[in-house]
Amino acid sequence: MKKSFLFFACLCVLPFSMILSCDPVEPDPNDGEDPVALAKPEGLKGENTDNSIVFTWNAVENAKCYSYIFEDGDEVYVNETTVTMENLQSETAYTFKVKAVSGDLEKWLDSQWAEVTVTTGEEPVRPFAIDITGVTFHSVEMKISPLDAEMTYFTNPWKLADFESYASTEEFAKARVDSFKEAAAVSGMTLEQYLNAANFLLVGEQEYLAFINLESDTDYVVYVFGLDYQGNITSEVVYEPFKTEPEPQVEPSSMTFELSVTDITDISAKMTMKPSVDDEYYYAFFVNKENYDYLGDEYIIQTCIDDLNEYISSSDWAETVAEQCFMGEDTFSYAELDANTEYVGFAFGVGQQGLYAAASTDLFVSDVFMTGSPSGSDGPIRIEVINFEIDDVQIKFIPSPEVESYRCELLPLSNFGDVSDAEIIAKDMENLWNDYADLYVYFVQYGEFTLTRVNPLEPDTEYIAFAYGLSTSEFVATTELCKVVLRTPSEN
Repeated sequence: MKKSFLFFACLCVLPFSMILSCDPVEPDPNDGEDPVALAKPEGLKGENTDNSIVFTWNAVENAKCYSYIFEDGDEVYVNETTVTMENLQSETAYTFKVKAVSGDLEKWLDSQWAEVTVTTGEEPVRPFAIDITGVTFHSVEMKISPLDAEMTYFTNPWKLADFESYASTEEFAKARVDSFKEAAAVSGMTLEQYLNAANFLLVGEQEYLAFINLESDTDYVVYVFGLDYQGNITSEVVYEPFKTEPEPQVEPSSMTFELSVTDITDISAKMTMKPSVDDEYYYAFFVNKENYDYLGDEYIIQTCIDDLNEYISSSDWAETVAEQCFMGEDTFSYAELDANTEYVGFAFGVGQQGLYAAASTDLFVSDVFMTGSPSGSDGPIRIEVINFEIDDVQIKFIPSPEVESYRCELLPLSNFGDVSDAEIIAKDMENLWNDYADLYVYFVQYGEFTLTRVNPLEPDTEYIAFAYGLSTSEFVATTELCKVVLRTPSEN
């Protein structure tokens, strides 16, 4: 079984020497007898399919060869009385003319042209339509629409070279079914049990069908054929070719960084990263200066890459780097630093290597900075605002040793209005009990906690970050209210 992928009508080209042997011959001007024209080819006809036409005609006595013109193409010489034109459009009229060519113009002239017009047939209605919607270096996505919505069918990608090694698509489909029967026998199942257990058969339109773990830069086909649970093939094989992309390879990047650290406290710091390019991903974090000196650049890079790839293994490269990495100028705040300790911030470029991440630059580090001494708090629970943007909130709550458990939250200030701290506690506890009753204990904290928000905050709005001690043995507040009132930036 072979399939041509040329985008133009193709035919068998004769060896150059044979073409030369069929060139017309000039008549001898000294010959006194007038040459006679060869007979015009009779029986010219064309047998058509939806995308090809086979033209045939009867042989002409004394003809050395034949010359034909297809549509408005060039004149072509052939020795046979058949020509096949392929990769034509369906339901389209095509004109073909042919004449007999003399090999001895002293006796014979070329014949007159015989002409025929043939229309290709309608494109056959296939039992399945395959629409390939996405191809990567390791996967293909497609939509399959069966003509019969009730027909069960099997589909899978297959390497093109192996697919074309079969004598026909029917033989290919039979080989697939035979492999199912063998697997069922090995598993001690009937074929129906095996097909059910493996969920191999589909029914109805499949709009988002994906196959992964393909080889990169390789020609494949997606094939589909009707198959019932008794192993009967119920339709012809329909297939669509595609080629996977080359595997991504990380190229060394010329990206460099300017790193500056500000807003340093005893527990937190903010780093501003300014890369030299704004269209490449990079990773940034802080590391204890003593550890940095001991471990070195390569170890730190590899540790971070391993961490990224662990996330990628349960997700994918694009989603992970979008969440865990940066692109363009940005800031990064972190609130888990130790007091009175030297740190450096660092950054390095990240690219895609196959399915996973790899470093694209060396490690760049900031100047050394030292965190401050431990800060006390005017209340029982310290509230440290690390980041407060519309789409980036980090607020750390640090309870004093006497606070065993506490409740903390960030809410619009308008939820409470102009009321006292005691009334804020009372209203929050009332809402907490109404929502969760005894399950409120699952919403208290027992140690340091950094609050973040997944959904963006409202712009230009006042919020209150608050905390108070809350017992888990009885539903009572154990401390006064600790609070910070904040306003989000405007949308502009």
